[in-house]
Amino acid sequence: MLHLFDAHSHLPNTDEEPPDHLRVVCGSCESDWEAVLAHAASDDRVIPMLGLHPWFVADASPDWALRLESMSRAHPVGLGECGLDFARKETDRPVQESAFRSQLRLAHVLHRPMALHVVRAWGRFIDLLKEEGVPPAGVMVHAYSGSPETAQRLQSMGVLLSFSGILLNLDRPKVRESLRTVAGSHLLLETDGSTDLQALVETAAEIRRVRAEDLAAQTWENGQRCFKELLA
Repeated sequence: MLHLFDAHSHLPNTDEEPPDHLRVVCGSCESDWEAVLAHAASDDRVIPMLGLHPWFVADASPDWALRLESMSRAHPVGLGECGLDFARKETDRPVQESAFRSQLRLAHVLHRPMALHVVRAWGRFIDLLKEEGVPPAGVMVHAYSGSPETAQRLQSMGVLLSFSGILLNLDRPKVRESLRTVAGSHLLLETDGSTDLQALVETAAEIRRVRAEDLAAQTWENGQRCFKELLA
C-alpha cells in the first residue's frame, strides 16, 4: 500500500467516508472557514487552510481580511486557497490582486504556508510574488496548468507545483510535459477533492517513468516539508 499525501482537497460531502491519508483541506470562502476548522479538529489526518479564493473576492464581506487574520492567529492553519483567476472577462483584476496581496502579507507575518490558485494569470502572479516576496514557510500552486517554462521560473523562486486529476486526461499534453520536467523536490500531487489519489500517483509515475512507490515517497516528503509549520 502506498504512503499517500494529498496536497489539495476540499471539505468532503457529509455522507462520504473521509479518505484514509494525510491531506490538505482548503477553505475557499468565508462560509466554509469554520467548517474546515471543525473538520480538522475531528480528523488528525487533515491539514487545514483558510483563504479567499479569487472567485469569491467580489462577494466577500468588508471585514473578511480581519476575520481571516483573527482566525489564522487563533488556529494552526495555512493560507489558501487564494490567488488569481483571469479566465472570466468580467473579472475585477485589481480587486483580486488586492485580496491576493493581503493574504501573501498575512502569510509572511504569521509564517504560514500557502496554497495558491492561478488560471490565465501567470505573468501577473509572478510579478506579485516578486513584489511581495515568496512566503518562506512554503508555497504551492495547486492544479498546475502552466507551461514547462513557467514551471521552471516558479521552481527557481522556491514554489512547489501540485498536479491534479487533469493528468488523467490524454488531451492535456502541456500539463503532462510540465509534470515530466518538474524537479522531484518541487513536486506534489492532489485530488482537488475529486480524484482517486492512488490512481493519480500511478499515472504520474508512468508519465515520469518512475516507480509509483518512489513517487509517493517523494511527494510525501515534499508535503511534509511544504506544510511543516502546520505539522509540528
